[in-house]
This record gives sequence, structure tokens and C-alpha cells, in this order.
Amino acid sequence: MKKMFLVLMALFFVGCSTLEVDVDYDTAYNFDGKTKYAIVHSNRAGDNTLINDRIVNALDSALKAKSYTKVSKDKADLIFVFHVNVRDKTDIRTDYQMVGYGGYGFGRGFGGGVVATTSAYNYTEGTLIVDALNPKTQKIVWRGVAVDELSDSLDTPDEKTKYINEVIQKLMSNFPRKAK
Repeated sequence: MKKMFLVLMALFFVGCSTLEVDVDYDTAYNFDGKTKYAIVHSNRAGDNTLINDRIVNALDSALKAKSYTKVSKDKADLIFVFHVNVRDKTDIRTDYQMVGYGGYGFGRGFGGGVVATTSAYNYTEGTLIVDALNPKTQKIVWRGVAVDELSDSLDTPDEKTKYINEVIQKLMSNFPRKAK
């Protein structure tokens, strides 16, 4: 329970510099004529409802900007769900440096060599997955994944809301506009 709370909180305490977005969709699914959507998310014990509400509001804004209409789940042409995941990662890098006198290309040289320096960078990576489901089959017809390195640089609720809006906007930029 506590871990889920930390997962949701950590996802949004980050700057946009490392944000990566990937989109996948069912090429056989026809988005034409799909005009209504619902967002379905059940808060679990320990979830940060502030963050979840910000995600829902950002999704609403992005979909309304694409001319979709929010309705109840039973009347929706598309049902949106989202998932959050956070994990600790380590980036290990090795740098090689020439040291000493290398002889300037004339033979082996004297006392030259290569020194390897290895360093580790620990960080936390957050992933937000947004799925659009076909309500008739409950299959995913569109998936957007946003991955970012997490930090604690966002201090105010307004900064957190702004960041979430930016992530969702970038994630949903490839979602199809509804047919008019």
C-alpha cells in the first residue's frame, strides 16, 4: 500500500528533460465515428488521489481538445485506463583515458597506457501507461507510454499539475482526432 503511494507520488516529481513517449495502436481498428469516451480508474488503498485526479483532468482536457465527448462508461466508444510504475535503475559507464607518454606513433612509446574509470549513476524511472480500450471487446486499441527520470524538483501543486498536463499532452498528441 505504502509502495503504491510512493510510486504515484514519485512519477510526478520530475522535470521533462528525459521524457520519452511511445505510441502503439491496432491498425485494424477504425477510430472513425468514435466520439464518446470514459476514463475508468479505481483508486486502491495508498493511492495518491491528488495525482490520480490530475491525470484524469489532463486526459479529459487532451481528449476534449480533440473534440471527443465525455460520457458514462456504458455509453462510451472508447474507455481509457492508466497505470503507473516506478523502478530504481542504475546506469554504469566506463570512460577510457590515455595516460603517460605514448611515443607519437613511433613504436610502442614509453610508459603510455589506458586507464578505465567506471562510474554508476542511480536514478528512479517512472512510467505512465494510458490505454484506450474497445468497450465491446475490452481489448487495447491504442496505447501511449511515457517514461521519465524522476526527481523531486516540483514543489507546488501548480508545478505538479503543469508537469502532468505536459506529459499527457505529449503522450496524447498522437491520439487520433475523432471523425467529424
